[in-house]
Amino acid sequence: MQYEARRVFTSIFIEVDQETVHWRYQNRFDEWKYSIPLSHVYPSPVKSNSKAKFARAVVLLCVSPIVAGVPLHFLGVYPSVVMVASVLTFFYAFYHLAPWYAGPIEWATFETELPGRTLYLFRGSDAAEFEQFVSTLDEMVTQARRQAESGDRHPTLGNTDD
Repeated sequence: MQYEARRVFTSIFIEVDQETVHWRYQNRFDEWKYSIPLSHVYPSPVKSNSKAKFARAVVLLCVSPIVAGVPLHFLGVYPSVVMVASVLTFFYAFYHLAPWYAGPIEWATFETELPGRTLYLFRGSDAAEFEQFVSTLDEMVTQARRQAESGDRHPTLGNTDD
């Protein structure tokens, strides 16, 4: 089972084999890869919409050209230089904030037993596929945790120190 989501400069690829979940995050040229057994992932993901960063990105996009142009204007720089600096600042801000202009991002977060290894999924272009993958992964995690718990309660003879 696998899932892939892309938004502007960010992508997530998640693959689940028999007992392990592998995920890869990419943001521009940075990439992170993780693997963890399904039995170390907690079921019942937390779902949320990231709206605050969207609003912040819109405000920064509007304010950044002003912040770049006003000091140059008061320093007596040519008006054409002020305009070019403002336009370049606008495009630079748009380039860095672009993932948030496509709208708020819907997230599903699975906590794990390993500190700092939270499994984040965001919805790509297909909401139905996202919902189906999250619910299927949740079921697989629940099943893997049940199997791990039942295996811990019934030790085999090979694990005794006698």
